[in-house]
Amino acid sequence: MRLLQALAFLAVVSALIGFGSFAGRVSGMNAPESQLSADAIIVLTGDAGRLQAGAALLRNGAAPRMLISGVHSTVSDGDILTQSNLDQAQLDCCVTLDRQAHDTVGNARETAQWASSNSYNRLIIVTSDYHLPRSLLEMKRAMPNTELIAYPVRTSPPWETPSTARLWIQEYAKFATVWMGSALLDDREQA
Repeated sequence: MRLLQALAFLAVVSALIGFGSFAGRVSGMNAPESQLSADAIIVLTGDAGRLQAGAALLRNGAAPRMLISGVHSTVSDGDILTQSNLDQAQLDCCVTLDRQAHDTVGNARETAQWASSNSYNRLIIVTSDYHLPRSLLEMKRAMPNTELIAYPVRTSPPWETPSTARLWIQEYAKFATVWMGSALLDDREQA
């Protein structure tokens, strides 16, 4: 019985330390300060600010093309134009809407297919700061030979509201699961 209690205590302490490390790492992420240059910008849909950040990068010439991954079927081109402040000509020439992806794994899969079909090797990944660590793991798994540039969109830190804390804790659990799965796969491949 004491062994089980000790193991449970260690598991809780490990999870708290892991979450603290995750939250500290994410809170310390900043968008690259220098002029960015890539083959394409990848925007993962979700929180507010992601589409605007990707569109600003496109307008500023960070890349000639942008993929918006995970666009819901009910979202129109007009909705994209309103949220991004792009014009119709920019949308027509430079933006691809991925409506197939429904989760982060799907984002990575669809991005890998799109990047491969266009011979893109350097991508700027735009998503919320708390979502970026897991997104990068999934993207790297789908595109191991592609250079990925992290572009975090700042969100409220977990200590501000209970709903934000819950969101970050859920994302940390998903990240930890993907990270452990990747570590196990890497160990098997090296054996």
